[in-house]
Amino acid sequence: MNNDDSAVFETICRIEEIPEGEARMFSVAETVIAVFHVGGRFFALANGCPHAGASLAHGIIEGDTVRCRIHHWRFSIPDGKYLDEDKANCNAMTFPVRIVGEEVQVAVGG
Repeated sequence: MNNDDSAVFETICRIEEIPEGEARMFSVAETVIAVFHVGGRFFALANGCPHAGASLAHGIIEGDTVRCRIHHWRFSIPDGKYLDEDKANCNAMTFPVRIVGEEVQVAVGG
């Protein structure tokens, strides 16, 4: 999570809409993102797996990792790091998330 003051945040849902240990898919500024609620915190990744484009929001969540359902690539939910090998070009893109009141806000771009 990044709290960049220059980023423009958009409300995507209320906290209770994403139960602990689950993810939901949203479209923000024409970008499809996966928002995860793990360990009491919220994180946002680009929804498409960098390998073959499968939805990470529909992936298998195990603690603070998500596994793509198609080829089982594993990613760190907090930072998007590809966990199966040290290949930075395979990391999932992350987006800043903040909570304002009961709303989950994400910044895409900016």
